[in-house]
Amino acid sequence: MKNGLFFSIVIPTLNEAKYLPHLLTDLSLQTYKDFEVIHIDGKSDDKTVEIASKFNVISKIVNVRNVSYQRNAGAKLAKGKWIIFMDADNRIKDSFLEKIRSKLVVNKSIDLFTTLVKIDENEMIEKMTNFWLLFHDKFENKAVFGSLIGVKTVFAKKFPFDEKQKLMEDVIFVQNIINKGYIFKIFKYPRYLLSLRRIKSNGIPKTIKIIFRSSYNYYINGKDFKNDNFDYEMNGGTIYSNNE
Repeated sequence: MKNGLFFSIVIPTLNEAKYLPHLLTDLSLQTYKDFEVIHIDGKSDDKTVEIASKFNVISKIVNVRNVSYQRNAGAKLAKGKWIIFMDADNRIKDSFLEKIRSKLVVNKSIDLFTTLVKIDENEMIEKMTNFWLLFHDKFENKAVFGSLIGVKTVFAKKFPFDEKQKLMEDVIFVQNIINKGYIFKIFKYPRYLLSLRRIKSNGIPKTIKIIFRSSYNYYINGKDFKNDNFDYEMNGGTIYSNNE
């Protein structure tokens, strides 16, 4: 893999054989080509790793099933100027990276970013999700989804994800960098397709309860999630340890 890449796409996985090939196909069709894909798998029990091997990706298998640990492991391997952490069930259009790069070239002061989302399955949830992101963007404490976070590689390596967080590790990661004085931006476009499978798995009532309780815990009480996951079962977060 050549040096001087613009993007490193880091994808943590755990049993994502159904979804990962779609995202990897989307990445293979990007009009902008100056990027690498780094796949960090938590010893999947299905054919995730086998499927990934059919694509042009850098794969590493780790013994720790912890999404924060896996993202940090991917960041250590990254050669790009920017890292984009993506979930395996994302979908993106072929111009996605090209449009993101154009925004970053123009807005040189930006240090980390996310984008608004597209949800084909439910327009109302899409509107509520994007409202949630934009609402918090008006205040000191931001909202973000780990499904897509872009950050300058130097900061991802210097200020890694907290591997002990059982929930909202993505928000805490971004907020920590913002608190260091760096600039966060939400791009309204381009958007990525966000999957609702976790909401479907938990059910809407349970999801709303988790969001309310965890938001109150973090935004109002100022507490983190090292001791309580508020009944949210994080995919790829079963082991909160950094020992391989």
